[in-house]
Amino acid sequence: MNPIQSCIVTVEQDGRPRRRRADTVERLLDAALETFAETGFAAASVEDICRRGGFTRGAFYSSFRTKDELFGALFVRETARNLALAEQHLLGIEHESDPVTAAVERCLSSFRADRTWVLVLTEYRLHAARHPEAAAALLEHSASLHARLTQLVEDGVARAGLRLALPADRLARMILALHDGLVVAQATDPAGHDDATDLERTALLLLLRSAVTPS
Repeated sequence: MNPIQSCIVTVEQDGRPRRRRADTVERLLDAALETFAETGFAAASVEDICRRGGFTRGAFYSSFRTKDELFGALFVRETARNLALAEQHLLGIEHESDPVTAAVERCLSSFRADRTWVLVLTEYRLHAARHPEAAAALLEHSASLHARLTQLVEDGVARAGLRLALPADRLARMILALHDGLVVAQATDPAGHDDATDLERTALLLLLRSAVTPS
């Protein structure tokens, strides 16, 4: 049995096939991220992704039914990584003399703004605008992201002894909209990275200072 075949075995002792399957999924996601960024979501084929990752179509279809389902897993992975970093960086925020400034500085180092993911996400949003099923799936994934970010905002504000002047879910949406808009602009002007970061820092500080008051 070759390595590709062994990845899709479903029954074996010690859970080894499960670990191999998880490894296969991660490698497929990595290959998809690179392929979508290079070729575009619509133009990229399953064969292109498998070729880059070193898999057969069988390995792909043992984990995903469609490219859209693959993108969904990619969205979950990338956003989960960002939120996990933000959550980690916000630990102890209540001990800072200026929790708002500290939160902004810490989180700016957490949210990925790499050109690869920005290109993939932006193009998929355009794809979803033309395909209702993709739009529905993206809306569901985005809702989960908003819910987690909302909880992160609520927890941070409570620990810092502050009070929100607007609902946490609306503030979370504002933060995401601000971040997404700036990183898309940055993707078309890589030389403006420092300016974009400074602009995001200033905008986030203004937004958060107007949104919170002492408890």
